[in-house]
Amino acid sequence: MKEEKKKIHLRFSMYGSPNKHPQKVMESIGIIYQHATPQPIGDQWWFWNCENIPNPLPEYLTILDIDPLDAIGFGLDKQSAEEIVGWKSKHGE
Repeated sequence: MKEEKKKIHLRFSMYGSPNKHPQKVMESIGIIYQHATPQPIGDQWWFWNCENIPNPLPEYLTILDIDPLDAIGFGLDKQSAEEIVGWKSKHGE
């Protein structure tokens, strides 16, 4: 029986990050993600179900320890949150 990999979500802080759109930065460093949620009030983006994460992370990226269902109303609707929770990787399995 294959063990499911832990889902990793990342918080992208606009402070100290390259002066490019966050989705372009994630692409340039090779991070693959399922969904991106802007959080303009906090000058950040939340990237859900990330893969190909470098170690160490750049200083502007940190682990986002939030259940997507708890983010409903904070950039996610119920359908998006449920899709994030139910997501299965198509990469590297």
